[in-house]
Amino acid sequence: GIVHFIDARKIASVPFPYVFAQMVWILLAFFGVVPVPFVCAAGLDEVKAAIYTFLVVFVFWSAHHIAVELEMPFGTDANDLPLEQVNYKFNRVLQRLLESRAQLVPRPSP
Repeated sequence: GIVHFIDARKIASVPFPYVFAQMVWILLAFFGVVPVPFVCAAGLDEVKAAIYTFLVVFVFWSAHHIAVELEMPFGTDANDLPLEQVNYKFNRVLQRLLESRAQLVPRPSP
């Protein structure tokens, strides 16, 4: 319960360094243009070079967008954590603990 909540707050409160994020974006944009001549120089024709470069850049951009989503898991996006549901279930468990049946100490059967 509370331990996971505190861990989640730690993750949300530590921002990803802005300079690092910008540098990753610049390198991804740079990597989308520069490798094509090098792949062509390796002996492939322009079409295959463009396809291979596109696939590699697509994978890197996908990883970048996944990292951006993981950086901020709270909010109202479709992929964000369902905090309202987690909070509701947690409160229901706490309410059950306050019921009189939950206060009874279990006894071993004879």
